[in-house]
Amino acid sequence: MRNQPKQILRAAVLGAAAALPSLPAVGQGTQPNDPLTQPGYIKGTMVAQFKTQRPENRDGDYPMKGVADTFQIDLAVGYTKYQGMLSCLPHVFSKHIGRVLQEGSCTYDVNLSVVNPQNAAQVRSIGKLAGSYAIDEKGMVNLNAGNVRMEVQTIGKAQGFSSPFAGVFAGRPPAKVTTLSKAIDQAAKEVRTIEKMVGQRKVTVALGNVDPVRFQGTQLAMGPVSSYPQATVDGELLYSYETDNWFPQLTIRSGNAKPDKLSGGMKWVDDKPAEGHYELNVLVNEQAPAQGEAAAFEAAQGEDAFFQSDTSQSVINGRISFKDQKIGEAVVKSDIAFDVGLQNVSAVQAQNFAKLLLLIPVQMWGE
Repeated sequence: MRNQPKQILRAAVLGAAAALPSLPAVGQGTQPNDPLTQPGYIKGTMVAQFKTQRPENRDGDYPMKGVADTFQIDLAVGYTKYQGMLSCLPHVFSKHIGRVLQEGSCTYDVNLSVVNPQNAAQVRSIGKLAGSYAIDEKGMVNLNAGNVRMEVQTIGKAQGFSSPFAGVFAGRPPAKVTTLSKAIDQAAKEVRTIEKMVGQRKVTVALGNVDPVRFQGTQLAMGPVSSYPQATVDGELLYSYETDNWFPQLTIRSGNAKPDKLSGGMKWVDDKPAEGHYELNVLVNEQAPAQGEAAAFEAAQGEDAFFQSDTSQSVINGRISFKDQKIGEAVVKSDIAFDVGLQNVSAVQAQNFAKLLLLIPVQMWGE
């Protein structure tokens, strides 16, 4: 996003370097649902090549048919790793009447592997995150009509499985620019009001121009190992065009566990020209602060209240940093570095968060 016009199939996906966090070993008492406090639990880099934005690959307002953006990922989430490629084709419309010439789609070809908790030098390939889905003219993704899934092999005592992503989600429709509707924004401006308890008082923020990603019974696949069960996501992930910040308003149900509520935010910070980062303060099941803590937040006003840290809460924190390369005003490459930690958050909750972001690269990281 980062102050650039959003295009529905500009995609970038989470990635990470090979560096692994130093984590408590499962064999030493840490179970998938136990809370962890660990910097760098999701850590690494991604190289996003926005080939559709290069001048030689464009025909007026649209990229040429068959040109895809590619995203090489190498993501460590605890003791699991995602390594491979995501390729996304954009919607292409005819210039005169807006007829669909190419439907948008995203294809996954990502290797899954696990690290031995007792010996980080041992890494074993276990399967694939594979398949593809389409995005229609209204920005809707019907995962039931696609085949994105976790395909995990039987290795040793670990039983293999195939688990699909399912349900639906929707973001802003792809922009259609024709000779009859030149420069018309098809998506109506949407507004939202969100609330947060700060100490003993309620802070209400009106967001005047938001781009919501809506989830309705969106199923996250089991995996990469069976201790991370299927999960179902409902609610909205709100992007504010006025401030470039994200606000999760989500419920995630995982297995038989109590539903998790995700709130808080991801704040965009400009560092220098073509560089910046998101500061994460994603709250998991936010609790009312203990009496006496309110004074520490008394100055928090408006959106700032959603980015105040609190050591008593369960938080996904850290940052996601960007270095962009441009041709004119178009971003043609992004180097993205992830350094995301956990504060009283379980491995299951962290995997759900990572898989959710993997599922919505277009909406999350598009320019």
